[in-house]
Amino acid sequence: MAKLTVEYPNGETCEFVHAYGLTYNQKIIDLISNGDLKSHIEDIRNLEIRDDDIYLATYPKCGTHWVWEILVMLKRGNAEYETKTKEAVFLDFRSPEVVKSIPSPRVLNCHYPCKLAPKEIFQKGIKIVHVMRNPKDVFVSFYHHMKTMHSGPFTISFQEFLPQVMGEYGVCLFYSWIQYMKEWERFSKQHPEQILNLFFEDLKEDPVREIKKINSFLDTGRSDDLIRKIAEACDFKNLKKADAEIKVVDIAEDKKKMSKLYRKGEVGDWKNHFTVAQNERMNEWLEENLIDTDLKFRYTL
Repeated sequence: MAKLTVEYPNGETCEFVHAYGLTYNQKIIDLISNGDLKSHIEDIRNLEIRDDDIYLATYPKCGTHWVWEILVMLKRGNAEYETKTKEAVFLDFRSPEVVKSIPSPRVLNCHYPCKLAPKEIFQKGIKIVHVMRNPKDVFVSFYHHMKTMHSGPFTISFQEFLPQVMGEYGVCLFYSWIQYMKEWERFSKQHPEQILNLFFEDLKEDPVREIKKINSFLDTGRSDDLIRKIAEACDFKNLKKADAEIKVVDIAEDKKKMSKLYRKGEVGDWKNHFTVAQNERMNEWLEENLIDTDLKFRYTL
């Protein structure tokens, strides 16, 4: 495990902890069960997985809360909200002991790249639902997430933040988005029967259609009527309301801060943040780095 210091153009410095390719702000490492990133990653890699688990894989800010709620409702066979948040089974910050205590059926969720996911997920052939989102909206949402969840001053502008998530400061916040996408695409081509790849934009466009895909993939056998009810219950406004009124927060974050995780949930908000120059630079970055993939993203609906 290594410690890194990044100095931004405005003179602000930030401390990071790096292990196995993951890079976290030092101030959120305390949320990890033992405060040791390296050992926590190893614990998650060796986590005991049950045969009836579902694994939700997402890069940060790709609709994790949304799809987790959908999966829980499909698994349980009703459109009622789980009182706990997805953080209750969020492997990135939960100890193996806590995860083990959660009764089945479990919908585990994790932002880790494919190579760091629990080994038994692959050994047991556990069903994986992987959600992707266009990177421009991801980075904008990530920026606002950091402004909300950051434990101390966070005064850098989006103009200074964007190069960091693109790796231009020599370190990628969390994990290289490019590498993350390529790893899961490679696994998907090798094991298409084990993973369902969804797009945030497709879910926004037609949630009933996409939930039917999930229902078929998981073989949960839910009726069209229930699927429509789940789509309605998991509409962004309804989820945001449920988060404020129903959900019980049980991690080291206050409810007011957690409620701000639901910001806009839109497609195309990146247009309100990117300059023409930034957009051109990122288009070139994507073209250069995704040339050897089949990945295609939609940036508007």
